[in-house]
Amino acid sequence: MEAKGLAMSIITLARTCGVVALAVLAAAGVGVNPAQAATHRATYRVTGADSRGLAVQSEPRAGHVIRYVANGTALNVVCQINDGGQVDGKAHRGRPFTTWDRLSDGTWVYDWYMTTPTVGADGYSSGIKRCGTKSALPSPASGCVDWPASKFLQTPLTRAANSGAGYAWQNGSYYDEGFHKGCGSATTMNQHYALDLGMKLGDPVLAPGGAGTVKYAGWAPKGWQTCGQYVVVDHGGGWWSVVCHLERIAVRTGQRITKNTIVGTVGGTGGFAPHLHFSLMRNAKITSDGGVYGGQSARPRHVHHLGCIAGHYDHIVKGQKICY
Repeated sequence: MEAKGLAMSIITLARTCGVVALAVLAAAGVGVNPAQAATHRATYRVTGADSRGLAVQSEPRAGHVIRYVANGTALNVVCQINDGGQVDGKAHRGRPFTTWDRLSDGTWVYDWYMTTPTVGADGYSSGIKRCGTKSALPSPASGCVDWPASKFLQTPLTRAANSGAGYAWQNGSYYDEGFHKGCGSATTMNQHYALDLGMKLGDPVLAPGGAGTVKYAGWAPKGWQTCGQYVVVDHGGGWWSVVCHLERIAVRTGQRITKNTIVGTVGGTGGFAPHLHFSLMRNAKITSDGGVYGGQSARPRHVHHLGCIAGHYDHIVKGQKICY
């Protein structure tokens, strides 16, 4: 019997047979304790995964791996969906198994390899909260906003990234870390939801907001020096994007660009090792010398990735692999 099927059967038995069933559970090595079986506590364990462990994903479907966690690892499950992607051809009650567990950090794991209670005919485990929709996210930080799902948003890299790998890792400062501060300050460039991607010197850079008009292209003025050479693009409706630390700038102020326009190349200007810093904002202003201030930092949403697996990232999480 497959591990999840065994776990489902034993947990069901545990509900009706008490201590005897729990002893069987322990002998089977499933890793569910009596409190979990009886009260459906939020902490469950990984079971039945292969030698790599269970993939923790940024989306409730395969192909969005952030990391792997070993069998026996305790994970804090906050809610479930029943309409995610099928993994490893798993089926339950004659239908594809599409139940996913959302973890406390906003990431996802395939429920088949968890010691959660058996899913019912509706695809949910008894006692675990339903997430509502699989794209649901916590509200933005106070003073910040979400980038609108209706506007094209893309990863600001190309297939040439990292010697032709076509991907990068989110591996620098994350939300509210380092220089990534400010949601709605009137006197700074709000950078709470800025992201850093690990890329090589000279890698080509796209505007994350797609098509638009270049508001500024050049060296950051006094007060913004840590951005080095940067490009600000107006994408309409008050929505702007910024890319910083460029080695070379390939556009000019006032230029209309498409989503495929190379705006510059990755560098380390501003006093950093080469990487790409990008941010999004709404209703900001720009000074005559190119300083951006005010407005609101915008959280990336619906980020298209074009060359790895069709679809989009619902959002980007810390340490995630980002594909072109």
